[in-house]
Amino acid sequence: MTAHRPHSVALIVSSAVPAFVLVWSVDPWMPILVGLPLVAFLAAMASDVIMLPSRTSMYVLAAVVGMVGVASLMYGTHRGATLFHWGFIHISDGSIATSSAAVLRVISIALPALLVAGAISAHEVLATCAVKRLVPDRVALATLIALRLVPVIASDLDETQQAQRANGRAPTPFTVALTTLVIAIRRAVRMSDVAEIRGFSRPNRTWSVYRPLGIRDWTLIAGSVAIGISAMFVVAYIGVWNSAIA
Repeated sequence: MTAHRPHSVALIVSSAVPAFVLVWSVDPWMPILVGLPLVAFLAAMASDVIMLPSRTSMYVLAAVVGMVGVASLMYGTHRGATLFHWGFIHISDGSIATSSAAVLRVISIALPALLVAGAISAHEVLATCAVKRLVPDRVALATLIALRLVPVIASDLDETQQAQRANGRAPTPFTVALTTLVIAIRRAVRMSDVAEIRGFSRPNRTWSVYRPLGIRDWTLIAGSVAIGISAMFVVAYIGVWNSAIA
């Protein structure tokens, strides 16, 4: 990993700004004032690492947005003129405003995260947490190994299913999960022995991928936080602040 790339910690903090800002007000203007400038800022500051979301992630986002929008539209706050009412379904001016605010919030939170997701390195994040003593070395190593083993466990599931079919038995979820769990436990025991032999448990070990945050990283964090704070001040100034905390 080259030094000119944005730090993964900076990308995580920047993309998480909408989630921390949007909890204070439920007006429909806050996600617009946060989401659009933040996406533009990330594109300008990290254009070399951000990637367009995959088609699958966009389908998932569209499904989530649709469900949130429909649920808020039908069962949201009832105020103003009633446009449609049948049983538990009550669509009014208030439910339309609530649905719009909910949809915009989901998009403004998910879109920055999807843009930087492919550029985030779990190894770099855990190395930073371990060096800065945010988490113990053993916890960081265990988490990193667990993340690296996710594709391996998925491959074990597929191989277990194929082996049971080859033996003439229909694979059931319980037998497949139990067999895969046994394989994972045995692999974990072997890996812990190897890690102990190689000295992974010694204190003050060196993390090869660790690097401190640079000027570009701090600029990315400061700019994202400034966008969030500015949006809060603008919403309060124009008088559309709708506190989410009673």
